[in-house]
Amino acid sequence: MAVTTLARYKPKHKTGDSFWVNIGVEDKNTDRIKAVHQGFYICVYHRLVERAALSQSEFGHITAIPVSTLKRRLKEDSRFTTTESDAMYRLAALVKQATDLFGGHEEKARNWMKTNVFGLNNKRPIDMVSTSVDFQVVEDLIARMKYGIIS
Repeated sequence: MAVTTLARYKPKHKTGDSFWVNIGVEDKNTDRIKAVHQGFYICVYHRLVERAALSQSEFGHITAIPVSTLKRRLKEDSRFTTTESDAMYRLAALVKQATDLFGGHEEKARNWMKTNVFGLNNKRPIDMVSTSVDFQVVEDLIARMKYGIIS
């Protein structure tokens, strides 16, 4: 009986978080998961580079999306691939988590993201979003900082 109940369970994904709506990832019909799989629209790129204060080449380096690909997407106004959107999602999540960590102060969050951090082996948090393995380390550090756990 329990197996049947679990087989029918479908978790609801919370949508409507203002950050994700404002950055263009979510809307009333699309949650984050669906948006990543469908590929982000160009507006997400524009809003993300603005929020993170990045140049096109910095964005390309951080997300491992070649600048030539970025230029082509912008010229053709085409969606990013799932893989590209996934890297962009991690960058957006970093911006959100760092901003939350610093009490909503985006400038303080941006400064922290672009500074070598001892807890990350003197790497910059923003340089650790191109892979999920690196990003998990950053998320763990943010959680420890949030709860005052220094290691």
